[in-house]
Amino acid sequence: MGLPLLAFLVVLLGPAAAVGAAPLDLQGLGLPLDCLLGETCWLVNYVDTDPSTQARDFRCGPRTYNGHDGTDFAIRDLGVMAKGVSVVASAPGLVMSVRDGVADAALTGAASRARVKGKACGNGVVLDHGEGGETQYCHLRRGSITVKVGERVEAGARLGLVGLSGQTEFPHVHLAVRRDGRAVDPFTGRGAASGCGQEGQALWGAGLFLPYEEVVLYHAGFAADRPDPAAIRKGEGLDGLLSASAPALVFWVDIFGVEAGDRLRFQITGPDGKPVLEEEQPIEKTQARRFAYVGKRLKAETWPSGSYTGRVTLTRSAEGGELSREVVRTVTVR
Repeated sequence: MGLPLLAFLVVLLGPAAAVGAAPLDLQGLGLPLDCLLGETCWLVNYVDTDPSTQARDFRCGPRTYNGHDGTDFAIRDLGVMAKGVSVVASAPGLVMSVRDGVADAALTGAASRARVKGKACGNGVVLDHGEGGETQYCHLRRGSITVKVGERVEAGARLGLVGLSGQTEFPHVHLAVRRDGRAVDPFTGRGAASGCGQEGQALWGAGLFLPYEEVVLYHAGFAADRPDPAAIRKGEGLDGLLSASAPALVFWVDIFGVEAGDRLRFQITGPDGKPVLEEEQPIEKTQARRFAYVGKRLKAETWPSGSYTGRVTLTRSAEGGELSREVVRTVTVR
């Protein structure tokens, strides 16, 4: 999941390679992948700004983990990854180092962690932006990297494809920003270990608005029976249709960043506009990622044909009011 970057097998260019680009503070950073934020990609982890063993993002929230030195942008699932999502240069620069050849395989336990020891970044690229500025792009798909050491690239140039290589559990790109070799939080422009709640100047480019996301309901849908999170995260069984004879009508949601005390309210509405099911689930444990669902068994011969709407709302008590996030999906039953 974009854990602290270990040895990257860098290929150095020698002393002070001039890039001829403005410092990152002036030129600004773009998204590191070709996507629509909030629609086809999601910001799921921030830089850890707490120098202790505690983990706090720049807003003093829990959307990070200890030692995390970059910002993680996730895509929906492995099916999308297989189709190909481009990782792109966030700013113009010179390719400083490249690594390829690490297999795309999610972490599943101690053995898989041992397999990527020393290769936490997986396949990746480092760009030199001049005046001590660097960006690093991790977890690219094996065999997809399109640039070579010493090559100059413009902002938005394709570097490779989003993958599942290195120390990660889901397909995403980990963007690390460094100044003079030290990790920097692009949301504040401050050193990664400078502490949370500090004033700063974001490094994102003009016109790029990246809101702070306390929680992300990034994926939801219907299933005909108890859903399999692993299959869904592979992109399987997502065709938007259900048989009228399906044994159950199930609505599920996948979430990044739930906290203890959150509340999930599910509602399924039938073709006649009347509720088929309503249920509330309390969240008792803070988790980086949570899969939840509700469902109703078929009691008649068939479900009424037509369009069904699923709605799930997460609410959280927050300072100054209540935070609310919602996602809505429809399915055709016939």
